[in-house]
Amino acid sequence: MTPLARFSALVEQRLGLHFEKEQWRELELLLTDRSAKTGVEGYLTLLNSPSAQSEWKAIAERLTVNETYFLRHPTQLEALVTQVLPSFSRQTPHLRVLCAGCSTGEEPYSVALLSRERGLVDPARLRVLGIDVNSRVLSHARRACYSPWSLRAVPEGSRDRWFQRTPEGFVLRPHLRDQVTFEERNLLQEAPAFWAPGSFHAILFRNVVIYFPPEVTRKIVARMARSLVPGGYLFLGPSETLRGISDEFELLRTGDAFYYRLKTPASAAVPAPIGLPATPSQMDLPAVAPPPPPPPEGLDGVLQSLEAERYEEAWARLDAMPGASQPQGQLLRAVLHLNAGRFAEAERAGRQLLSMGATEASAHFLLGVCLEQSGDDAGARDRYAAAARADPTFALSHLRSGTLARRAGDVAEARVALRMAVSLLPHEKPLMLTLFGGGFGRHGLMQVGLRELQACMEVP
Repeated sequence: MTPLARFSALVEQRLGLHFEKEQWRELELLLTDRSAKTGVEGYLTLLNSPSAQSEWKAIAERLTVNETYFLRHPTQLEALVTQVLPSFSRQTPHLRVLCAGCSTGEEPYSVALLSRERGLVDPARLRVLGIDVNSRVLSHARRACYSPWSLRAVPEGSRDRWFQRTPEGFVLRPHLRDQVTFEERNLLQEAPAFWAPGSFHAILFRNVVIYFPPEVTRKIVARMARSLVPGGYLFLGPSETLRGISDEFELLRTGDAFYYRLKTPASAAVPAPIGLPATPSQMDLPAVAPPPPPPPEGLDGVLQSLEAERYEEAWARLDAMPGASQPQGQLLRAVLHLNAGRFAEAERAGRQLLSMGATEASAHFLLGVCLEQSGDDAGARDRYAAAARADPTFALSHLRSGTLARRAGDVAEARVALRMAVSLLPHEKPLMLTLFGGGFGRHGLMQVGLRELQACMEVP
């Protein structure tokens, strides 16, 4: 193994950050810089020693991505402060929110700011904690002084209310700043006391998953699940999903915001996100749940369970569905394997579908996802291209093709595919969104496509 490959492996092992070979140029520059005094071999030996803590802090400062701003992804923040936190406020004296990978602090401060703006939670009961592996950005967060660019999404009235203009920038007012605390913490470390059961009501883990390989993400998410109160909530970034990562959560939607709630036994009392307050007459009546509507049968029932991420129920309905061995049933079986992270089984089912000569576009797309999960981006691109040839209106195949092309540096090809995806997504078949949307609706996928296209436009 080359020194650069060993360095990449150490970075992934210690910080959880995964770099593809085409991204190793950044690692090479860092390794050259940091090993100037000791030599490469001596430096790699140092990184494996107990005295390397300060060096790993320096590496984390160079490699972690810190682009953020106030009120980023506002629909999720609105769901958190107007639905999620009020649903717990009647049952506990303190509400605890964790922002994992908080960078320079804009996200945790946004939670505190917006909760005060909406006025549905007593600020004295809300505590927000931000954690990050990068000590330099945490120092910035504790100073709570920001540039106008960081406040670009904050309305002028809110900016004047919560910030004080100084020669250095905009400084948060003390009563809001004191509501948020920060800790330096590596998400890969066990820290049982920190991740104790019931520690948090909600965790924001947004725009971080994309930097970790799946096996690292699974460990972190499992630890977060254990630390949530029963029925606690997890927020990921708009382009991130738990499919193939964890089956401990159910996907929820409030308006355009998607987020996850920890599943609990049926006997557990779990507060649901609240809507309108109950009237006095309603509060005096015993709570009697209306009988649920009868579940749809056949394909519609399987799709309903799949969309709600009730996978065991979907399997049961699929097994009971007439014609489950037909191509449509085989496709559903393959998708369920895919969502459970059983990629080998999903790949076998996809190849079987192709041999049956049916659902060709879906089968190619499914095989592309399997190849992408195994790290074969080139093979995945070929499959997504085949899916697009089989059905030129299949928006998701263009979206994945464009994303992988951008990752590989084929910017011109990526732009063409992503423009096609953005133009087709408003008309994508609901069935394809349910099967292959990764838990995101049409709006969320449009945001992913537009973000990828913007990234292509920024490449010279």
